[in-house]
Amino acid sequence: MINKNSHLKRLLVKATLIKNTLLVVKGNSYIFSGLCLLVCIILFAVVGMHIIPFDPVKIGSVPMDLPPSSKHLLGTDSLGRDLFAQLCFGTLTSLQIGFLAGIIGFLIALMVAFFGGYHGGKLDGILTTLTEVFLTTPTLIILIVIAAVVERIEIPTMALIISAFAWAWPAKTMRAQVLSLKERGFIYLSRLSGLNSLEIILKHMIPNILPFLGSYFAVVVSAAMISEVGLEVLGLGPRHTITLGMMLHWAMMHAAVTRNLIWWWLPPCIMLFLIFFSLFLFQRGLDVIANPRLKGE
Repeated sequence: MINKNSHLKRLLVKATLIKNTLLVVKGNSYIFSGLCLLVCIILFAVVGMHIIPFDPVKIGSVPMDLPPSSKHLLGTDSLGRDLFAQLCFGTLTSLQIGFLAGIIGFLIALMVAFFGGYHGGKLDGILTTLTEVFLTTPTLIILIVIAAVVERIEIPTMALIISAFAWAWPAKTMRAQVLSLKERGFIYLSRLSGLNSLEIILKHMIPNILPFLGSYFAVVVSAAMISEVGLEVLGLGPRHTITLGMMLHWAMMHAAVTRNLIWWWLPPCIMLFLIFFSLFLFQRGLDVIANPRLKGE
């Protein structure tokens, strides 16, 4: 009976948490708009992939350099591929790489900031020095060298390459929050109650700065996607598949701008703008929650 009651209490707590989260999202126009826009982008790409019969990767599957028409909604490129199919497929692939790299980089930053900032001492000194080294390293040059050395770049490989340098700045900012938070009275009470470091971090510190962490997660994902597109435009992305960055790379390689093939390079630019704008809205909404002074702006 006791176990059943405790189980019901846990379910009630989870239901209340979900309800409160939905109310916060609904009441925050920035978060609601950002999530709706991102969901619409994903739905557009998924539905588009299922209704377009053309292969986005296979060269020569359709006639080359066709303008937009009822059969090819965004025209075709100089390699004989349907651009609407590429846009749908590339959007999902770019989101996959960006979010995977962002999640990995964010988790690294989280561990470095919380374990180093909370424990202090030699561990914090080593992690802080490592963070500063990564911050002062010319990231783009290192990423270009790594991507050029790797023989075949798959999507997980691309995400790992980007995440290797996506954690340093968030880790430094999070560490400052941890240093401030660990001096609060409720953290001292948690130590006196016998909780270990991991329990204090998970149960008391992270929940208190959750909106701040969510905001920085959106920033990390945006930065990861910018790095991804930059590498792919330079031709260092996964060449055997299609992403938004690779669409721009092939457009540059075949002089789409000077040839006035606007249907080739403009759609991926618009899609990237919409993705970054949705992440900005989400990040802005979490900033408003974390900093109530922004609500009046």
